[in-house]
Amino acid sequence: SFLQVEGLQKSCEQFLGTGMDNDNCLELFKISRTFGCHTLFEQCKPYVLEGFNGLWKTQEFMELEFDEVESIVKDDNLVPVNEEEICEAVLRWVKHDKEKRKSFIGNLFRYIRMIQISPEYLIHELYVDDLLTDDHTCQRYLDEARNFHMLPARQQEYCSSRFQLRNSDDLEEVILIITEFDMEKTAQMYQDGKCLWAFSFQQERWYTIAPMPMDFNPGLEFRMVSFRNDLYLGGGTNHSKNLLHYDNERNEWTLCDASMKRGRCGHVMAAVRESIFMIAGRNPKSRPESSSHVLSTVEAYNIRSRKWESIGEVPTAVHSASSLVMGEKIFIFGGIQQDGTWTSDIQVFDTRKRESSIISQIPSNIPQPLKLVKLGSDYIIVSDCQLYRVNIRKINEEKIKVEIKSLNQTLSKTLRPVLEVANYRGKLAVLTSSTKKPDVYSKMTLVDISQSPMTETAVGISSKNTTIPKPVLSCHKGIIDKQYMYHTYYQ
Repeated sequence: SFLQVEGLQKSCEQFLGTGMDNDNCLELFKISRTFGCHTLFEQCKPYVLEGFNGLWKTQEFMELEFDEVESIVKDDNLVPVNEEEICEAVLRWVKHDKEKRKSFIGNLFRYIRMIQISPEYLIHELYVDDLLTDDHTCQRYLDEARNFHMLPARQQEYCSSRFQLRNSDDLEEVILIITEFDMEKTAQMYQDGKCLWAFSFQQERWYTIAPMPMDFNPGLEFRMVSFRNDLYLGGGTNHSKNLLHYDNERNEWTLCDASMKRGRCGHVMAAVRESIFMIAGRNPKSRPESSSHVLSTVEAYNIRSRKWESIGEVPTAVHSASSLVMGEKIFIFGGIQQDGTWTSDIQVFDTRKRESSIISQIPSNIPQPLKLVKLGSDYIIVSDCQLYRVNIRKINEEKIKVEIKSLNQTLSKTLRPVLEVANYRGKLAVLTSSTKKPDVYSKMTLVDISQSPMTETAVGISSKNTTIPKPVLSCHKGIIDKQYMYHTYYQ
């Protein structure tokens, strides 16, 4: 390498690579990084990443430099037995020369996938290790992981690299949508039914995951939320009192035994603590001119007890509103009133106190309907391709201040019309619809609003399978077991 004779260097690298095995791959890995041997490095990577289980306890691993260990633990293609093993490897490497290496612990632990760390290991192993608790950065990571496990209703909102799965994991982060089956091209039992689809970013294609039997078909204007890796789908124009549960481990939909007291569609649906809340909406069985058509009632379904309870009302009866959850409060933005007009009211429902109030107004220059999504610590509104940030501050025990500020950024014309939005790894996943059919999916784009100016990256689709879902009736970020992503029903 030091002679800068490219052809000779490449030949030497290829020669060294011919004798590579699990016993010498770390030594060759170190040589390749030290002398900039790209060809040798690419040959070493599979041995190091796939053979990690047998390497991290070796003396050769203990003698690696910080940047070499970092390059291994940060790699999405690393193949451990489990994530706890990577924690053990990092801790063992640091403690091998503690005084010199302890300053690196925070930089290494930032790449631990806390999403795969069990609560038991977190509490009984990591929280009792002084090396971690004495480091402010690591302490923050541990607290973040603890909060993740304590807040099952918020887990899909976590989007830092510590809550992103590795490519070797059995699970994959996906974009989930609900669509319909084509009556002419699908099996009889699913005719006119709904199906859960998932987009795999690793495979660059859509998969059908779990069809709903026709008897469960919710119709339109249903709502869906996540709880851990499961989904709950409620209401709709067909079976407006039903609550459906998608079991992530079994890959199937079931009908929850208890029914809502008031049927509804176009409602707000949110998960807080261990309950599912249904707020407002409209009664699909009543006439639009009826005074009871647009609802203000609030019901809660306790996931543990499997029971419904009527727990209050909101001041303004609305349907087709947008919402977000902060702490134990559900914020309802706008919506259509009984007279058919859009309200600018921002309402809040406190799930613990079971109290509600109108706390602010949507600025008149922001047209509805709104699409709300949480990206990291930010709540983002998408309105007519304009982007806004929602800031919510507690002034005192009685007063909450809501501010909606423009980001002064606009989605490009090629992303219009916007069909749905979701959070994917801290980026805004924008689903664009067909210009001729507003509910039919056309393409997906990942928008990074943290950049200035923001960047838009088209999500490619594999030429091996170009089947796409149509129409799209609901969209969420979720996690699916890869064993269930193996086919696509033709539509």
